[in-house]
Amino acid sequence: MICPKGYVPVKLVTWPLLLAAAMFALPVMALDVVPFQADEFARARAAGRVTALQFHSGWCPVCVMQERGVKALKDDKALDQVVVFQADFFKEEALRKRFNVSSFSTLVFFKGEEERARTTGDFRAEQLKLLFAKAL
Repeated sequence: MICPKGYVPVKLVTWPLLLAAAMFALPVMALDVVPFQADEFARARAAGRVTALQFHSGWCPVCVMQERGVKALKDDKALDQVVVFQADFFKEEALRKRFNVSSFSTLVFFKGEEERARTTGDFRAEQLKLLFAKAL
């Protein structure tokens, strides 16, 4: 096909654009970190999902490092169905009492309704991954 200078046939432009759009439109399955909402947390546990409660405070340096450690695992395919519910340590007092949490930067791991692991103060992604594995 002979084209005038500067002209690109529509067919040559359309396919790459459609392919790129499809790649970005496909859902990416990855570990999800969301703010704690009681109804969503209850629904996820009732459905048997692997979940974690992260008791967090923005001014706590260990909490911030723990949050980074959790987020470092976001692209780990083994954790693609895991949801981490980040609960404000001060606002969620009843939740803390329910799960017997007395310290910042506590992560409690569940599979469905069953608690599978817990840690306080741990922020290394490698160690957190091992704890998530106990819940899988």
